[in-house]
Amino acid sequence: MNILILVLIVIAAYFYGCFSTARILTKTFRSLNIYKVGTGLADTENIYTHVSRPMGVLVGALDIMKALLFLLVVELLTKLLDTHSPLSGAELLYHRNVMLLYGLAMLVGHCLPLTNRFKGGRGIFTYTGYLLYFAPWPMLISLTEAWLIVVLWKQIRFAQYVIVILPVLLSHVFYAFLPQFREDLPRFFVAIVWGIAILMGALNFAVSKKLGEL
Repeated sequence: MNILILVLIVIAAYFYGCFSTARILTKTFRSLNIYKVGTGLADTENIYTHVSRPMGVLVGALDIMKALLFLLVVELLTKLLDTHSPLSGAELLYHRNVMLLYGLAMLVGHCLPLTNRFKGGRGIFTYTGYLLYFAPWPMLISLTEAWLIVVLWKQIRFAQYVIVILPVLLSHVFYAFLPQFREDLPRFFVAIVWGIAILMGALNFAVSKKLGEL
């Protein structure tokens, strides 16, 4: 792939991530400035807790779809623009690594949007959509576990860390023991997503610490 095209897509992914569904929905349907409500974060938890539970659920679902659909559209466009034979071997692994980069740029844009003075959300559900693209089963299992933790024990904060860490841990297990799981994944996929999960965990820990939640 042409490096210039890659860089342009990374930049586009970042600014796409800056598009805040939380800010737009609260402004449109409640005439609220989400940055002056509750924790002051443009994220699902703040809306769910301090604005409206249905709207919080909607924002979470939209953030998941925002990430997942972006990656699916990029993949579709890549295939449409590919004029020669389908990707295989080293080309396919390179393509998947590049898709990880696009998703990461989008996630950074969501959490640290230049368009709003780097004040974004925690990124939990955008991260969910990101990993759903690469590791759907580990993430679906993790979402089920997180939902049970919230319903049975009301532990929202712990459920967030489950969503961040558990899918990566399960991906590690699946990658090691299920050959079909790793067929189209990059060689260093597990190490890369561990790194992303650690960054997400650190970001959320810092936010929680700042807000006095820990």
